Amino acid sequence: MDYIFYRLYRMYEKHGDPPYLSAVIHLCYSLGISLIIAFFAIKEWYDMQHKYAWFLEGLYSLCFLLVPLCLLIIYCCVRYRKKKILELKKKYQGCTRNKLISNWMIFCIPIYIAIIGILIFRKLFIA
Repeated sequence: MDYIFYRLYRMYEKHGDPPYLSAVIHLCYSLGISLIIAFFAIKEWYDMQHKYAWFLEGLYSLCFLLVPLCLLIIYCCVRYRKKKILELKKKYQGCTRNKLISNWMIFCIPIYIAIIGILIFRKLFIA
């Protein structure tokens, strides 16, 4: 996660956007896609088992999505301070992964997550 945060931070910094905020929002977006897919998969599984999932109804379903996102934001605020960001810059400055993995690949992580999640969902529940 450190490397992904570093690459997002560096990418947004080069484009003149606020790098810290943009990197955290991008990570939250990626987690949000995963949570939505997991939500529908869990809901479908409970429907197939003919069981009632109280935590997937009403406001609880909103908490199912918002609590992990808030925890990720708090985690990023605690973990990635200026000192840690400088350490990450030193650590990954000349890394060979920077040449192998281009910025557009890092930027497309939410798309990869969505495609893989949909494929897994289709394989498990729509067969």
